[in-house]
Amino acid sequence: MIAKKLMMASGVLMLTSVAGAPALAQSTNTIEELVVTAEKRDQSLQDVPVAISAFTAERREIVGINSIQDMTNFTPGLQYNSSTDRVSLRGVGRLTNVLSAEASVANYNDGVFETFAVQAGRSTLFLDRVEVLRGPQGTLYGRNAIGGAINQISKRPTADPYGEVRAGYSNYENRFIEAAFSGPLTSNIQGRISGSWIRQTQGWIDNIIPGFSDEGGVRNELFLEGQLQGKFFDDKLDV
Repeated sequence: MIAKKLMMASGVLMLTSVAGAPALAQSTNTIEELVVTAEKRDQSLQDVPVAISAFTAERREIVGINSIQDMTNFTPGLQYNSSTDRVSLRGVGRLTNVLSAEASVANYNDGVFETFAVQAGRSTLFLDRVEVLRGPQGTLYGRNAIGGAINQISKRPTADPYGEVRAGYSNYENRFIEAAFSGPLTSNIQGRISGSWIRQTQGWIDNIIPGFSDEGGVRNELFLEGQLQGKFFDDKLDV
């Protein structure tokens, strides 16, 4: 009698464990796919045969990445000198403080080559993604990409109306305001306009040079950009 009870109890236990298996499988978390354009086309990050550190706007806000200097903490081999805008990857970069000298790490903003890398640390209100490609990238990014390349992708106009305004205040009398507005202009054309203003009236440097401001490091910066995007011929042509 005792043996029969044990067999029945074990049978119920097996049925319970089997019935719970589908529920466990359904609750398994999935990893969101990250799409990059390191090879000039949309690809999953896992399918690109290049060492890439990609920073989306969402990830930057969560981790607290506000500049390219912060990216060095999360990108192996990336070094950056903010005072001279010197960037290097895997030990290869511009070894002189002369800003006109050609760098060995290429910087591209929406596919357009630019000299300075500091723009890669722009606000997440303007940048959708930053891709740091480690290692030689001369095939797709030219002769200035011996050490690697930094690819900046701006946020695009949206099909639905969108608007956002941010403002802040910090030490050294630093104030900023930035805004972006986007939406459809016609049935097949979208537009986006965004800008920022940064004003800092107190510096952290005691300037002792005669004839110059007593406090160095003050800022008064204005940034403005506009975008137009159109889809034509039944969405076969995207401009």
